[in-house]
Amino acid sequence: MRFASVTKALFEAKAHRLPEPPTHRLHFTGTCGAGEFAARCATHSFWYHSFYFDNGFEVRGDYDIGRDLASYGFPKDMSGMSVLDIGTGSGWFATYFEQRGAVVTTVDARGYCDFDVFGRPGYPDVRTEKSNPDRVLPDGRPIYYSPVSGGFWVMKDMLGLRAEYINARVYDLSPALFGGRTFDLVFMGALLVHLRDPIGALMAARSVCRQRLIATTVRHGIPDAEEPPAMMALSGDSISWWSPNQACLLRWFRAAGFARADADGTVPLTVDKPYVDERGNTSGVNQILARVDAYV
Repeated sequence: MRFASVTKALFEAKAHRLPEPPTHRLHFTGTCGAGEFAARCATHSFWYHSFYFDNGFEVRGDYDIGRDLASYGFPKDMSGMSVLDIGTGSGWFATYFEQRGAVVTTVDARGYCDFDVFGRPGYPDVRTEKSNPDRVLPDGRPIYYSPVSGGFWVMKDMLGLRAEYINARVYDLSPALFGGRTFDLVFMGALLVHLRDPIGALMAARSVCRQRLIATTVRHGIPDAEEPPAMMALSGDSISWWSPNQACLLRWFRAAGFARADADGTVPLTVDKPYVDERGNTSGVNQILARVDAYV
């Protein structure tokens, strides 16, 4: 009887569980068919973001951002907004922002040469990694793909995205890099954990932020207004650096000069179909990130 009661309770709990929100499907603005879509996506081996489109086309990657989109708190109407997507990766967010009416600029590294790698003194020349750029823009600028940003170019070419792409390290951000421009919204998705100097990076991001910055990052401990600022050094891989507690995370933003910052929100990162290397390793793991809303 006890087993039957427990089974009945579990069944009833499952039956009354609220359904998960549907994945946000991006609008497919390309002209190709399913076969060409699949062939173009296959030219890039690692997709950090999954792309699900309203016509049924899809390419699956590490994380299904569309499933948890509401957690980011983006404006519903982005018409005419200028948005900077720092560390665009496969470009899901850039695509979403543009389809919501924003004028989008993206920034990403040229490769591991631009990453903050633990124990490596400085940044090697890009030619030690790639002898030639991945493409040259009509204005003559060479473009290099990072390990994750090749997917952005697949989507940009296929969807006809207008989003601009600039190779740069986050520390190099300044209005001069963008012809004197600043942005209504600056977005840093899951990037701070990979930076040796998060405060310096936030100072650079603030210099190009006209109104609001949204960032997501790992955080340890339970948010507590009374706890002293502290952060842990991470040792899982060579490109993950810091996990701050709530007080420390907010202090990063105050130190960078933001007038106000709130870190009460959270954002899930939900694994979809993560890339697996030849050794069976994968970077895809379900996470709950802190979301920071900061204002200049």
